[in-house]
Amino acid sequence: MIKKSLFLLLFIQLLGSPLLHAQHVAINNNVLFDVVGALSAGVEVPFSSKMSLEVYGSIRPWKRREQRVGKHWLMQAQYRLWPCQVMNGFFYGPYIHAGEFNIGGKDLLARMLLKQPKQYRYEGWLIGAGMGVGYEYALAKHLNLGVEVGVGYTYIKYKQFNCEVCGAPKDDSRKHYVGLSRLALSLIYVF
Repeated sequence: MIKKSLFLLLFIQLLGSPLLHAQHVAINNNVLFDVVGALSAGVEVPFSSKMSLEVYGSIRPWKRREQRVGKHWLMQAQYRLWPCQVMNGFFYGPYIHAGEFNIGGKDLLARMLLKQPKQYRYEGWLIGAGMGVGYEYALAKHLNLGVEVGVGYTYIKYKQFNCEVCGAPKDDSRKHYVGLSRLALSLIYVF
């Protein structure tokens, strides 16, 4: 709960920052999270003509079906450097991320990150950092399309349960993951 409160406080502080100028603020939605049934939104604020900060969050608080659990929340913050112009063209920069999850069945996190069988349920948290690169393309005056990929390190602490939706904890585990940790296909509205 403390982690969620700190992220919410950071988000509110960012929105009320004196550095904000209405014509330079962007809000975005990662379409890839929409595909898996999660809600997602982000805010990006430039600090100069070559630097910006993006704070992004995703949440999926419900089960898709009774046989599978797929809940999560995730927050990411990224410092972006723009070689040409902020919010237009190529960018790169470091990011940090944190979140919690409760998944079971055929979920991507269990197969890709934890490399564990799908018949179990996994509940835990993660924290990490990495480096991302991406590109934003202006579709219209206020609408951009963005793509990004990031590689980094993620520490994952989780409990493994014997079945997909029930059961007592079977094992406490930790995982040090290095690899793809940020992937986005975003629709961006620039004010």
